[in-house]
Amino acid sequence: MFATIGIANQKGGVGKTTTAVNLSACLARMGRRVLLVDLDAQANATNHVGVDPPQDEMLSSYALLVDKSPNVRAILTAVSPNLQLVPGHIALAEVDIKLFSTINRETRLQRALARLREDFDYIVLDCPPSLGIATINAFCAATHLIICIQTNWFAYEALKRLMSIVEDVMEETNPNLVVYALATLHRPNVNIHRDVLVKIQETFEHFALSSVIRHTATLAEASAARQTIVEYAHGSRGHMDYQNLAEEIINRVERKALKIAQAL
Repeated sequence: MFATIGIANQKGGVGKTTTAVNLSACLARMGRRVLLVDLDAQANATNHVGVDPPQDEMLSSYALLVDKSPNVRAILTAVSPNLQLVPGHIALAEVDIKLFSTINRETRLQRALARLREDFDYIVLDCPPSLGIATINAFCAATHLIICIQTNWFAYEALKRLMSIVEDVMEETNPNLVVYALATLHRPNVNIHRDVLVKIQETFEHFALSSVIRHTATLAEASAARQTIVEYAHGSRGHMDYQNLAEEIINRVERKALKIAQAL
């Protein structure tokens, strides 16, 4: 069993990094070997788990994209039991320019991470809030993609461009990519949030995750404290939402893997 899960949305502020960090933490807490890869130049996921970005950009995820043969294991940073990190770096802001004329530039990350297939059960990719080359690399490397959708109309409407890129990637390089939709920053007592949640469920049907991440200040507080929600507020509403998400992902990914194994 192995899965690479991209967490994406080109719109910022939708809970993408929060989801990447806390899903990783919950999966690790449940005994899965997890690698969190921070692909964002802002390195928010790196800071969120209490790690300072390295001074040397070649000890970050930047190396996975620009180096043809990166020493991947030398870049790993231990965060907690079962959870390791490939940190982000400000140099990632230059990746599009650096790889502008590079052949097969969209599969650099896929090739680098292939070396870690036996070391981890889950690799979680925190994509930047853009549709640049780092995000495209994540789409090509992923077996599963979780699109975080804040339950308001502006966030929902922004999906069209993202889905167009995802469909192009599936058609050209990654036809087996499984796409999920995750409702985030949800306020269940607000009418428009409830309406958008229904719209997400109708649009994505069985690819809409039943887990919903509710809006709670505790998740922001955990980020500011540079801790995962598992560490900062174990048993809180935010922790329970991400625990439910981790259980759902395990159920979907591992159940499918078991069915494939039984069919062979």
